Amino acid sequence: MTVWERYSQDERDEYEDFLKMYGALSAMFNQKSSETGAPYLDSKFQETIYAKSFQSEDVDIGNTPHDIMSTFGDDKIGIGLKTWLSSKRSYQKVMQLKRYRDKIDPLISENKKDELAYTVATIKNERLNADYSRLGLSKDENIYHYVTRDRGLLKLSETSYPLVDMDKLKPGKLNKSSFTFTDGLKEYKYTFGDSQIWMRFGPDESDTHLLDSINIDILDDPFTFLKDAFKQYKNVGGIYVQKKPERDYIYIPLYSYSRKTVSPRSGLNAWNGDPKTRGSQRVRPEGEAYLPIPKDLWNKCPFWVNPSIDMRDYAGYKQETGQSSYKFNLHFPNGKVYPAIIGQANFKSLETKPQSALGKWIFNSLGVEHPQRERYDQPSDDIITMDRLMRFGLDSVKLWHEDPNDYKNIWIDFAEYGSFERFMKDEMQVQDESEE
Repeated sequence: MTVWERYSQDERDEYEDFLKMYGALSAMFNQKSSETGAPYLDSKFQETIYAKSFQSEDVDIGNTPHDIMSTFGDDKIGIGLKTWLSSKRSYQKVMQLKRYRDKIDPLISENKKDELAYTVATIKNERLNADYSRLGLSKDENIYHYVTRDRGLLKLSETSYPLVDMDKLKPGKLNKSSFTFTDGLKEYKYTFGDSQIWMRFGPDESDTHLLDSINIDILDDPFTFLKDAFKQYKNVGGIYVQKKPERDYIYIPLYSYSRKTVSPRSGLNAWNGDPKTRGSQRVRPEGEAYLPIPKDLWNKCPFWVNPSIDMRDYAGYKQETGQSSYKFNLHFPNGKVYPAIIGQANFKSLETKPQSALGKWIFNSLGVEHPQRERYDQPSDDIITMDRLMRFGLDSVKLWHEDPNDYKNIWIDFAEYGSFERFMKDEMQVQDESEE
């Protein structure tokens, strides 16, 4: 059964209606639509209507592998969305690896093709596995949903979105601009100039399903159509649509805001610290971690956690409540919920109960599979660093209340590189389009 078949008919109809409406307006966005006859479809619009129509969540954070997550009972499906001209077999971009060029570029030679294929495939799998951990996805159910555009026609297709099978990896041709490799199921290409991985899509692929073909009638004069529609809208007093409250995001850095580095043995890497008891040979618990919260954050947003609590006045809070921390439930994008606290002097740390719940979610999402020392007296080298954060394009977490009146439930997810700095400077959070 395809993922498409798991949605209701009403949901599928709504999605296709949005595609038809947008396609009809193609002449507004593409001056050459009259020449090609192909409907226009913006990728961001595609993401928006897919999430809306199928009651799914937009989980794209900059350069993360999945755009959408659909939930069916206990099953969470990661979905990559794509659109391009022509339904003919072709390579399409699927992953940006600019931040890994120092690892990849030295291997670009004919006599290192095996190592090159292994390195690129390993990085691709590492990025996919990290997103599986972040979102709680299985490894064998995720898909690409893509829309190809021909003359007067949209074709909707679905294909698998797997890990590269490292046991069946075979290098292909290498030329001045690119290198191909395959695992027997999917064909890939890595292009040197833009550091992109491409994957071959096509209707003849064994794991690809044609879902539907939609005829699109492109309006000759969409401007007049919209002008008349807007006049009619105003004449009837508009249409009232209840506005959902916007999420009240704040951001917390995964690094020291003052030092612009990640401590190797505290904070996020607390598990890598020396034994808690002097003279002990017991390593710290696996995944032990907390997020240090800069004082500047509470100076900027003193009443964000709860309007009745001033996060700048830790001493007053302790005196009034008799509590040394603020307790709440922390909701993760993988669907899990854990008790959490904002505590320590001046509310300077965020942690879960157990600490490993937050820690392992972060570490596994950033490629650290075993966050624990092997020996009490030997620090691990596999820790979170600024370089690792840069490579993954994630250096902060964002927190929000789904219900603005419910202060005891807070949601968390990663935020793109630079998000906390932009937040503190009151700059707009803009997705890095170069990572597309």
